[in-house]
Amino acid sequence: MRPFNRIADRWPNVPLAAGAVAVLLVLAGLMVIFQNEAGYREQKLREAQVQSDILAASVTAALDFGDAATAKESVEALRVNPQVNSAAVYAADGSLFASYQRVPGHLPASAADGRERNPVEARTPVLRGGERIGTVYLGTVREPLSRRITRYSIIALLVLLAALVVAILGISHTALRRANRELEARAQALSDAYAELHVQMEERARAEDELRQAQKLQALGQLTGGIAHDFNNLLTVIQGSADMLRRPGITEEKRIRFADAIVQTSARAAALTGQLLAFARRQPLKPEVIDVNSKIAGMTDLLDRTLGERVQVLTELGDGLCPIEADPAQLEAAILNVAVNARDAMTEGGALTIRTCEGERLEDGRRSIQIRVSDTGAGIEPDDLARVFEPFFTTKSLGKGTGLGLSQVYGFAAQSGGEVRIDSRVGEGTEVVIVLPCSEREAAPAADAERPRGRHRTGRILVVDDNEDVGRFAEGLLLELGHEVVRARTGSEALALARGDHFDAVFTDVVMPGMSGIELSHQLRAHLPDLPVVLTTGFSDEIARSGTGGIPVVFKPYRLETLAAALDEVLDASGPAAR
Repeated sequence: MRPFNRIADRWPNVPLAAGAVAVLLVLAGLMVIFQNEAGYREQKLREAQVQSDILAASVTAALDFGDAATAKESVEALRVNPQVNSAAVYAADGSLFASYQRVPGHLPASAADGRERNPVEARTPVLRGGERIGTVYLGTVREPLSRRITRYSIIALLVLLAALVVAILGISHTALRRANRELEARAQALSDAYAELHVQMEERARAEDELRQAQKLQALGQLTGGIAHDFNNLLTVIQGSADMLRRPGITEEKRIRFADAIVQTSARAAALTGQLLAFARRQPLKPEVIDVNSKIAGMTDLLDRTLGERVQVLTELGDGLCPIEADPAQLEAAILNVAVNARDAMTEGGALTIRTCEGERLEDGRRSIQIRVSDTGAGIEPDDLARVFEPFFTTKSLGKGTGLGLSQVYGFAAQSGGEVRIDSRVGEGTEVVIVLPCSEREAAPAADAERPRGRHRTGRILVVDDNEDVGRFAEGLLLELGHEVVRARTGSEALALARGDHFDAVFTDVVMPGMSGIELSHQLRAHLPDLPVVLTTGFSDEIARSGTGGIPVVFKPYRLETLAAALDEVLDASGPAAR
């Protein structure tokens, strides 16, 4: 005990100094621990912030275009970093857009949720042109408890090696700064690449617009050329026949032959115009409720005569089909056009099968039926199949077709609220499917055959047309039929004449400056409800869109018998013969 006593006697303050040193060491160790913890957390925060910035730059385009799949790929790429516990991309409204969690439950529900679920987390706004379009969140993995306990248990060593720790921290900081610079350089490279991609996308969009415009112009040129070609052929016959009729001394037989040529060629020109309007979905339709099976059954004789003996016409008509509401003449023309194309494809003869069945529901929820016309012909090449509905496009040899048959079918189906599809295999045949919506009304029974006409009804007719040539022509036809005719050039003039004089009917053009024919008919209905009106037009967008409201219409070009029949009908309905 003596040596210890001597030490105590000589350095009485050693325990106190030792305690003080111990306390100082503890305080120094705690300070080092706190500093180390703070530095570690700051480092993790910087790392998390850098990765958050990179993620924000990589998902800017995805947020801008609403591409959640691309954003998900960018977030999932952080899975390779074991320190990243969770990452998420939020939209501008704070809703979750894409996310990744290593451990569930460590992710804020929205961008506005501020509760910390990780020791280190980073949030970075995603900007586009200074506008915030979203937020990126990134959280790190919590440091394992065993590692922290180990670090805290060697406080003395940390104190002794403080200089080394500082040096290591300095080196780490230098390395982190270097990594930050590299990451910034990469982020800048990504930003430059994105800007270049944006420029390329704009250039591509401009190129696509220019291509579409060029295709439109090409299609318009083809359409114009086809119309000019066909109408020049028709005008050649009409003009040549008219010139022959003007020659002196022409025989009666030739006069009749050339007059018939003019009539027949004019009818073909009118049919060509009708096909063009049908393709453009501007053909004025007269929809009726139709039983499709009855319509097709009534066409079999016509199809047999039209297609010839080498084509066998078969029908498979489904039971219990709903009626449709469509223009019966246009429906018949559509089926005939498809059938004639099928006949031309079966050069050695074959079978034409017409099937009817229930179709799928349309986009608006209405039921539909299908008219499926198939043949056993040569089929259509895949490159041509995509163009068969284009006007004046034909796979037939020169002079064998106008290329307007299927375009009429396309326009009729679209204007009737349906659609048309085509499927073809080379060497096996072609099938055209016409889909038409069902009608809620019942089909009317077949009308009796038209009663034979006697003498045409006559009366006092008000003719309204702003075109002088057409007006004089209509006036001449009506005078030829025995009517008394009064001319008006405008709707306003016609309305004033009708209010101040008596007329048995009004025959008016639809498209006129100022008051249109439909507006005139409405005015006459309001003031003279018993005065019948007959409309005439070559094309009216108003009629194509909304119909005539029950007013009869004579489509140009019209013939003498067509005009006489329309006036007879309204004069018969209005009461006893005027004259």
